[in-house]
Amino acid sequence: MKRIYILTVLLCFAVFEAQAQDNEKAPWGKRAVKTVKTFLDNLAFRNLDSTYLELPKHGWKVSVTTNFAGISASVEGHDIPTYQDISVDMRSKLSGQTAIMMGYRSLSASYSFDVAHGYSSDFNLAWFGKRFGVEFRSHSTEGLRGTLDATATEGNLPIKEGDTRLKATIINGYYVFNYKKYSLPAAMKQSVIQKRSAGSLTAYALFLSARLDGKNQMASAMLNGLKKIEFYQAAVGLGYGYNYTPNQGRLLMHISAAPLLVFFNKNFITAAVDVPLSDGSRFQTDISKEVKTKHKYFLTGVARASVHYNLSKQVYVGAAALVNDIRFSSASGVEMQMDDWIVNASVGVRF
Repeated sequence: MKRIYILTVLLCFAVFEAQAQDNEKAPWGKRAVKTVKTFLDNLAFRNLDSTYLELPKHGWKVSVTTNFAGISASVEGHDIPTYQDISVDMRSKLSGQTAIMMGYRSLSASYSFDVAHGYSSDFNLAWFGKRFGVEFRSHSTEGLRGTLDATATEGNLPIKEGDTRLKATIINGYYVFNYKKYSLPAAMKQSVIQKRSAGSLTAYALFLSARLDGKNQMASAMLNGLKKIEFYQAAVGLGYGYNYTPNQGRLLMHISAAPLLVFFNKNFITAAVDVPLSDGSRFQTDISKEVKTKHKYFLTGVARASVHYNLSKQVYVGAAALVNDIRFSSASGVEMQMDDWIVNASVGVRF
């Protein structure tokens, strides 16, 4: 509901702007809208090299997007106490989501949801400036499926949609060194027009918080009460991005990638404990234990790609992709790798 509220506020802001222009009884409304727009416009126009970059005449933009977002995860462990060898292989079901995005200049917000099955949802709030920017993304899915196997138990357990719930929060930040000629907002948010091809070194920072809950009691019982896995990571890196346009920005193709050095990593496993007492009753509680990592520092990565075409100064179409690689190895012999990705195709209008 908070996500829907944010989007509603943004939509109301756009409607209010149009109403304020014709409403002589609310001059303060005109001034407030104009002040916010002027602030965003000044940020966008400042230090702009018009040979390489151009701002669209229309600052507002609305797009309808079809998203395909997913997560694939694998866990391997050997000689683990109680469980011996374990193997978990899960991936989300490939299903489309419908997204509505709205923004003005460098600021945008979008919300997507799985219309057909309701397994997944995605909320995105981003500030993509010329020099630096930050993107907040919250992803939730109950569409993971796969298999779970432990040598200490008999057989393997199929994991179906709805058996688990994964919630992930990802915050990406960037700093562009050649920001006067190269624009990441042009590639990812279409809030700038890249008139000539250019590239730049780009610094990245990432924070990830994820939680996997088991909703299937059979799976929890098979793994001696395992209920949830939580992990948190922070990383920084330096990569390169390039925008290619053969026709003054009408067609724009982008690719960028960066290795990331993880300098903070915390992982926790929570299990249910059921102990019989001498009086015949049972003591039940949850115990959380930190899983120590094998290496204090290790590498992951992030990659982006997109292609967009301006049908006119107001209408554009395009597609984009984002992949986050997440992994860790524990001191007790557990290795986990997770790829979080999103691919979308969109039709947008500037006004």
